[in-house]
Amino acid sequence: MAIIPTIGTGVFIAAGQALAVGGPASLLISYGFISILVYCMTTAVGEISAHRPDRNGTLIRHGYKYGSQSLGFSMGYLRWYSLAMMVPFEITTATVNIGLWTPSPTVAVRVSLMTAVMIGFNLLPERMFRRSESVFTGLKLTVLSGLLIFSVVLTSGGVPASPARGFGYWYNPGAFAAYLTDGSLGRFLGVLQCLLRSTIAFLFTPELSISRAEGAESSTHSNILRKAQSDNIQLSVLYLLAVLAIGVVSPSNDPLLTNNGTGAGFSPFFLAIQQAQIGILPNIVSLAILVSSVSSGRSFLFASSQQLYSLSESGHGPAIFKRRTNWGVPYVALATSSLFAGFAFLSMLTSSSIVFNWLLHFITTSGYLSWLCSCIVYLRFRRMTHVRDAAPRPKAWIQPYGAYFGILICILLPLMNGFSFVVPSNFNVSQLVTAYMGIPAFLILYLGHQLMLGIGLRAYHPEDISLEPVEVRETQENQEGQETSEATGEGPSGQEPWWKKAKSSAESPFRLGRHEAEGSEV
Repeated sequence: MAIIPTIGTGVFIAAGQALAVGGPASLLISYGFISILVYCMTTAVGEISAHRPDRNGTLIRHGYKYGSQSLGFSMGYLRWYSLAMMVPFEITTATVNIGLWTPSPTVAVRVSLMTAVMIGFNLLPERMFRRSESVFTGLKLTVLSGLLIFSVVLTSGGVPASPARGFGYWYNPGAFAAYLTDGSLGRFLGVLQCLLRSTIAFLFTPELSISRAEGAESSTHSNILRKAQSDNIQLSVLYLLAVLAIGVVSPSNDPLLTNNGTGAGFSPFFLAIQQAQIGILPNIVSLAILVSSVSSGRSFLFASSQQLYSLSESGHGPAIFKRRTNWGVPYVALATSSLFAGFAFLSMLTSSSIVFNWLLHFITTSGYLSWLCSCIVYLRFRRMTHVRDAAPRPKAWIQPYGAYFGILICILLPLMNGFSFVVPSNFNVSQLVTAYMGIPAFLILYLGHQLMLGIGLRAYHPEDISLEPVEVRETQENQEGQETSEATGEGPSGQEPWWKKAKSSAESPFRLGRHEAEGSEV
């Protein structure tokens, strides 16, 4: 499965918090609903990629080509910083997992060590990194399989210190938990909040699955979409089995799931094993979850640094991010993405459980916006290929209705992300700010790019887009630059003053947009 390396937080920690606010039935419904939504996202992005495969297509070029220059720019950097923010999120998850909830020097030491390990793995040659990723993938599958088997044994009475439970927790304390208020409204709000807390497990599934399919040597136009669909279904089944197991091994009213109402708490699996009193097994599971979080963090750091490198390589970022070591590591992009790990040190100021929720809210809001933009790009792609009367292309049966469904849900979810913190009995300014901070951050990128280019809200029309290969366009632009240099009497770019080079590097994210305004392909 292509996206196993990023599995961890959603199942082991965030699902426990979602269980506490909604109950086992709400948790299962939420994961089922999100699985359908993510399938819609994956097939939409997969259709574009299958029609026009490109190593950087899904995450970079397609937003420019089928959306607009400002939309492509803002989507590219939105995905970069969202992936980078997952690094401190995974580090915070690891500190919560081992019970480091209270600020202390120990928290700083642990955060520093985990950050160093993640960076160290990313400094390896890519071939070695991929091999280590395979090892961690096997470890995660082993841990998840073991926990699923344990849940069956525990609920069937196979553990001497624990009677057979079956689906007892679905009856007591109940399948649905009321949230903020009693009655039917409280249960509905519980499902809604459970849905918002569960999204983190699926957040980067569409982008990462398609990106890996595009990068595979065996990928062709015909199998990219099929491979993405297969990976998506496998992941959804794995998650549904995991949350079903969580609902039968842990009661939703256990206060340790939310650190006594503070925020994130222990994993439901860890609490169930600890309650069953099975020797040293709780410590082994805790260590496995810790390793899983660190492994996911290193994978997200790799993805974010590669995203920043690709943005620069394709002309949408400063050239300095293209610098690589002798063994191919984009060290400047890696160092820049690694700076986001500093957010994990917020646990020195307040509880790690609270920091977990701050990061969770910001990342999920950014993820919803990324999904929304992907649907918009897909619909424009569909219209453009229809106008051009293009040759038959791979299509998913659920589209375009899946994209319409995705747009509707991805407009509603970010607006509701902080609804619980507006209620007077649960009013929280810090959580409310982080829940909606992702929206102005995206708007600053989009409108800032519009302002820099001075082109208003102009979007592409199908006839504006050149279908020539990017390499041809870049060669033509280089030739045009040389002709201009000869006509003006200027020397080659390598002989320019240092201040002109710095100015050119700073303007590089926006210069390509000017070419696009004239109808060039991006």
